[in-house]
Amino acid sequence: MVMNRLALLLFLVATSCAPSGPRVAAVDPATLPSRAPWTVLVFFSPTCHCLERHEARLRALYDAYHPRGVQFLMVDSEVRGSPERDEAEARQRGYPFPIMQDRGAQLADRLGAQYATYSVVLDEQGHIRYHGGIDSDRDHLHDDATPFLGNALDDLLAGHAPRVAEGKALGCALQKW
Repeated sequence: MVMNRLALLLFLVATSCAPSGPRVAAVDPATLPSRAPWTVLVFFSPTCHCLERHEARLRALYDAYHPRGVQFLMVDSEVRGSPERDEAEARQRGYPFPIMQDRGAQLADRLGAQYATYSVVLDEQGHIRYHGGIDSDRDHLHDDATPFLGNALDDLLAGHAPRVAEGKALGCALQKW
């Protein structure tokens, strides 16, 4: 019995950074707090060290793209999430963007989000234009990381399809159960 639990734990740890893709092609914009020409959703877990390491990069992305009409939202799909916890987390972390609740992980399931840092870019109609990781780093950040999310936003704002529509998501498994 202990070996089975250990084997399961090792499997979960080993697969905690596997990529996942969206199961839908669009999100109803009415489900979002407000509309913007572009919306970035980043899935959130307060205990994820990968997300914590990327917070400065997320703030830099917000600073660079929010003035250009890009809305950023963190999404908490975890079973222990609550508006109070998320408000406190956003304040403590200094997020310039809100953390939105995804009760029952319905949005996460529809978008294929299994990991914190999984990001989705939606156009104004709610169509998915990019999904995957913020960049090519997990928790040891490198200056030469491929900026998947930033590249996608640059391409979209220039009127082009993203050069990479799906980047590998590297993060901690969302606790949706």
